[in-house]
Amino acid sequence: MAPKKPQVAEEPPEEEAAEPEPVEGDETELETGLKLPLRPNDVGRIWALQDHAAQSKLLAELLGLEGVHPTLARREIVCDFHLFNLSHAKMLCLNQRQAAVFHAIMSTVLDMMAGLQEGASEGSAAAECFKKFQELLIVHSVNDPPSRLAVFAGGEARRLTDYAATTLFKHFLLYQFCVRCERDMETLRFSVEVERPLAPPASGTARQKASRRPPQAAENEGPAASVEAHASRAPQEKPSGAGEDMSEEEIQRLVEEKLRETEVRLEAKLAAREQQFMERLAGK
Repeated sequence: MAPKKPQVAEEPPEEEAAEPEPVEGDETELETGLKLPLRPNDVGRIWALQDHAAQSKLLAELLGLEGVHPTLARREIVCDFHLFNLSHAKMLCLNQRQAAVFHAIMSTVLDMMAGLQEGASEGSAAAECFKKFQELLIVHSVNDPPSRLAVFAGGEARRLTDYAATTLFKHFLLYQFCVRCERDMETLRFSVEVERPLAPPASGTARQKASRRPPQAAENEGPAASVEAHASRAPQEKPSGAGEDMSEEEIQRLVEEKLRETEVRLEAKLAAREQQFMERLAGK
């Protein structure tokens, strides 16, 4: 008979490595099955920022809103919706874990409104969304693990219900329209015919236009303007008796005569106006 083969000792099966428990503040899913889009530590990072623009930028990165909502207008509406919810949670003195759970509940309801859940062809009605909100809030307000967790106290649950009823569900159709319906855009194009401008006139036939100023304008401007106007015309004037140019003495004499005439006219006008003014005062 052939010798028996020695039995080889079988190695014990390797035990599967136990999954490490999530660090406090980094949990992404609760025992109830509710998934947290924002971890409690993420909520703390958002609360630590004081600038609204910085909070919006960080929240959009954490939730990946650019991929879910490519349209800028819709993305801003959804981002503001989540920020206002987190701000209200902070105002109610909720801790980071409670704020993360409340954000997850409101995010679930918003996805129902928009029809973003799996198998949903269209958005849910207001009654269905409110019923879902109540179920999630009750599940996380009763201490019966693992199916229920007392994340919120009774008073906190009532205040969160009042907040949701007076904001999201009060304007349900408006929110649903913003997150579900595409914005209508209408592009108008106009064709305008522009006439070709006329060619400019020939400069060789141009003539200087005569002054259109009324004759009284020179009198109203005062004696200085009259003297300057007369002086500019004086070299062109010729004496009636001879064809020779006027001398400087004659020009000076004419200027002085015009100046005296202008002064006399102005003094007469001033005297007449003063007399009218005195008569008007005497009549009163």
